[in-house]
This record gives sequence, C-alpha cells and structure tokens, in this order.
Amino acid sequence: VNIETKIKVVRFIGELTKFGVCTKNDTLHCLKILLHDFTHHCIEMACQLLETCGRFLFRSTDSHIRTKLLLETMMRKKGALHLDGRQITMVDNAFYYCNPPEVQKSARIVRPPMHEYIRKLLYKDLHRHTVEKVLRQIRKLPWSDDEMLAYAVQCLSRVWLLKFSNVSCLANLLAGLVVYQEEIGIRVVDAVLEEIRIGLELNQDKFNQRRISVVKYLGELYNYRMVDSAVIFRTLYLVLSFGHHYDGSPTPLDPPDNYFRIRLICTLLD
Repeated sequence: VNIETKIKVVRFIGELTKFGVCTKNDTLHCLKILLHDFTHHCIEMACQLLETCGRFLFRSTDSHIRTKLLLETMMRKKGALHLDGRQITMVDNAFYYCNPPEVQKSARIVRPPMHEYIRKLLYKDLHRHTVEKVLRQIRKLPWSDDEMLAYAVQCLSRVWLLKFSNVSCLANLLAGLVVYQEEIGIRVVDAVLEEIRIGLELNQDKFNQRRISVVKYLGELYNYRMVDSAVIFRTLYLVLSFGHHYDGSPTPLDPPDNYFRIRLICTLLD
C-alpha cells in the first residue's frame, strides 16, 4: 500500500476519534504500534495521526497520561535514531502541535478611566459622521488638569493609532477644539513636527507606516488652517535634505536605493 493511502487511513482514524466513533484506547494503541516501528512510513503516519487528534487526546483527562508518555517516547526515539531533516521537522511539528510550549502572556496596561475614555473617543468612536459628537465630549474633559491635558495631547499626536481613513477626521476635530483650547493646537503641531524629524533620524522600515500617517496628518492640519504654508515648505525641505551629502557620497540616513522619502513628499503634497 502506498504512503498516501496510509496517511488517509490514519487521518480518518483521527477524525473518528474526535467524533467518538473510534475509542481513544484504540487510537492510542495504533500510535503505540507506529512508535514501536518508528521508521520510514511509520514516522509519517504517527505524525499525521498526532496532528489530526493528538491535541484532543493530550487535553482529554482520561487519555492525557498515556498520550504524554507516548509523546515522550517519540521524542526519545527521535534523538536515538538517525532521522533526516524532513523527518525531524515532522516529528517536532507533531509534538509541539499536541503540547505547545507555554507562552508568557503580555502584561495588560492598566490605564486610569479618564485615559481609557479619551482613547475610546479618539481611536474607536471617531469617524467622519461622529466628529461633532466626539468634539462635544472632548470639550467636557477637565482641561485644567495638567496630567489629563498632557495625555490628551499625546493621544491627539499619535495619529498612527487611527485608521488611515480617519486621519482627516482627527485634524478636523483638533481644528474645532483649538477654538476653545488654543494651547492644544500648538503642542500637537510641535509633537507632529518632532515625530517627522525623529523618523528621519531613525530611518527604520518598521516605522514607515507610522511616518506616512504623521505626514498625512500634517497635510490635513494645513487643510484645516492649523499650520501655514511656511511650515509645509520647511518640512518638505527637511525631508529632501536631512542627512544628505551634497558631494554624492552615500549615507545611512539617506541611502541611494531608498525611495521612501519620495513617498513621504508625495503624501504631504497630496
């Protein structure tokens, strides 16, 4: 019998096991027989059986201990036998599919309720149909609180946390808020210009999407008359000339094969 037929049979047995048609004891007995002659086709059949129902057997209380022992036996045989690279990879994949390593959960950032409320308004509720509604809610914040003011400026500056299509909505919101809180506009514009310069200094590909969003934000701020044309021209000149050697020698800040600055300029002019 060829290997394709054998694999189909063991996968079918695995599916029957998960649906309770085939007993767990019978399936584990099949696995034990395959591990006893752990060579050639038996390796592939054992791995396919484990990938089909191995996790189900490992997580079930009545078959956990036997499955764990069989997995340990398989890994010992892998180390004792001279398997090729493909077979070693196949065995490792089957083992870690049944018993994946523990992943340390990332600690969730706990923010004050007011901070969570600001983030909800700006990053979830804001879109082109809710600008006026969000503006009314933002105006009700306790702007006399310096900590809250600083956090609001930070959220209004981190435009890359929004959907790209909502960048203009944030600029529209800021333009309406400046009428009542003039200091906010100055601090946000300063933060945006500083972010553009930091992106040029670092020049890392992982920040490219973020840099595009910030440049788009600056252009939208100009459309809503938050900045004048002199700021736009100075930014364009900065993007063109920052880190550039006029003698033509290459520089890590502006490598000759990197055309991302052209995209920044086009986004700003657009």
